[in-house]
Amino acid sequence: MPVPGIDEVAAAAGVHKSTVSRAFSRPEAVNRQTREHILQVAAAMGYTMSPLAQALRTKTSPLVPLIVPDITNPFFAELAKMMTSAAGERGYQLVLCVTENDAAATGRYLQAMGGMYAPFAVIAPSVRVDPAELESFGFGGRLVVIDRVETDHAISTVTIDHARGIELAFDHLLALGHTAIAYVSGLAGTHTAGDRRRAYHSLARAHGLQATEFDEHIGAEAGRHAGERIAAMAGPPTAVIAANDMVAFGLISALGARGIAVPHDVSVVGFDGLPLGASSNPPLTSVRQPIDEMGRLAITLAERAAQKGHVDHVVLEPDLLLRSSTGPVR
Repeated sequence: MPVPGIDEVAAAAGVHKSTVSRAFSRPEAVNRQTREHILQVAAAMGYTMSPLAQALRTKTSPLVPLIVPDITNPFFAELAKMMTSAAGERGYQLVLCVTENDAAATGRYLQAMGGMYAPFAVIAPSVRVDPAELESFGFGGRLVVIDRVETDHAISTVTIDHARGIELAFDHLLALGHTAIAYVSGLAGTHTAGDRRRAYHSLARAHGLQATEFDEHIGAEAGRHAGERIAAMAGPPTAVIAANDMVAFGLISALGARGIAVPHDVSVVGFDGLPLGASSNPPLTSVRQPIDEMGRLAITLAERAAQKGHVDHVVLEPDLLLRSSTGPVR
């Protein structure tokens, strides 16, 4: 059965279609009895005004864009899930916008959603963002970036202490007796990537250890490539810190395909703490990001920026999930 339009509702209610429109978009402008009558008729017919139509009429919208680079990465899928719930609790509807790692797509999404009167936006970038450019797309400071940006710009941020996360992984491996600890990047050029990479090299220097970094490709492909190179080394590392869990999954798969057992031959630590890591083979030791808290905070800070002009920079603490992909050096 086709969904009725505003003309059908107006005819059934015996009013002009402009009165139906006002009953939904400007209820204070319609007599209470008339408004209740229209809403009852509309409900019986299964009619609701679309969010887009309401946005165009009222110049306000409940639609909130979350702009992510890659929905196939479970981190962003988990973030979207948490933010959908947090947005719904506040009366918003999350709109997932996927850039496929195309930096220019962020601007296109912001312009499109700004034209639909989105109250604010949340961005989880794939590359380092230019705050001045973001501010030029019509949202001003009504943005939250889930990463660090230069603090002289009026854009709120939610991130974690990445250096502390790498330190947790490094200290865990040192306690297991590992001194040949490598690092696989597999991240694009965000602040996140730089912070984790610098922390690894700083810790290696501080402990007098040789730094061995593999920094080619992105995500699981980076892990697979690093696994191939480690298998071919005469003196391979006994432990590896992966920049994220997807890199770790690719690394473990590549090592296993070449007869290198984890953790018997090489210990592996991921970074994200994804639920998927609990069912990997072996279950993945990982630095856990509080994804639920990050998602909820992003909505809270974005709403605060939109309503009160506040700019906040929140840094959350990670912790270490101990599972079976790490073990004593052999």
